[in-house]
Amino acid sequence: MLEILPSDFGIPSMPHLIMILIFAGIIAIVLWKCEIRIDENIIVSLIPWMAFGAGLRVIGVVGLEEYNGLENISFLFGNPTVYITTFILVGCVWAVVLLLNKDQIAEKILLVSGLVGFSATMLVLSKSGWTHPVWAVGGLITALVISILVWEGIKRKNTEIPKVLGSTGLLVILGQTLDGISTAIGIDILNFSEQTPISQIILDVGAALPIVNVMGAGWFFVCVKIGLAIALVFLFVDYAKEKPLYARILLIVMIAIGIGPGMHNLILYSVAG
Repeated sequence: MLEILPSDFGIPSMPHLIMILIFAGIIAIVLWKCEIRIDENIIVSLIPWMAFGAGLRVIGVVGLEEYNGLENISFLFGNPTVYITTFILVGCVWAVVLLLNKDQIAEKILLVSGLVGFSATMLVLSKSGWTHPVWAVGGLITALVISILVWEGIKRKNTEIPKVLGSTGLLVILGQTLDGISTAIGIDILNFSEQTPISQIILDVGAALPIVNVMGAGWFFVCVKIGLAIALVFLFVDYAKEKPLYARILLIVMIAIGIGPGMHNLILYSVAG
């Protein structure tokens, strides 16, 4: 039987799971009742929160035993629970902003609070020292450069895409590219192992190609991820015109499932041997 779930995938105990889902449900209802505004600026402001969630996941991987009492809430940082945890936190901030009638500056508050949260996770992780921060920074810069080049190519091919999606289209490209490049660095350079079975299949295909000794196995995975991102961008154009709110919600999810794992990889490389 083909496994599709990551090896670190784990559901918390039933009481914990019910509690988390109830909190997430309440936050989702509050946000929906407040008729949240989701535009390009809001989506951009959520990027630090995605990085924050990735940092929380790394804290869960590294362990919380050295921090007094925090090991008791380690279930909040597991996979996939950490994504719900992050949603609850950003949702609480967003709900308070809306209830205080500060929607006009919501993106600024979300951006700053996300940066504060991400900085806090990095401060916690830095106490254990750094191992491969150069590769992490290099991977991030490489992903940014490649994403911009790909996005410029898409804009030349179809001028409607940037008009409809704006910078969110670039973020979709960046998310998948970051995930691909960070994985390639881990596999080909730092000797990490891939935990997602489907990704491992793609890596195995790359490893079977004749140029593996020169290029490694990860380059093929990067190409697949970029191709997926391009396809998503083209597919979302019509949907974004027909149902903009739902399209933007899905775009946030698409961006998060790229940037989240990608940043998780880079942060993990920076603190794990």
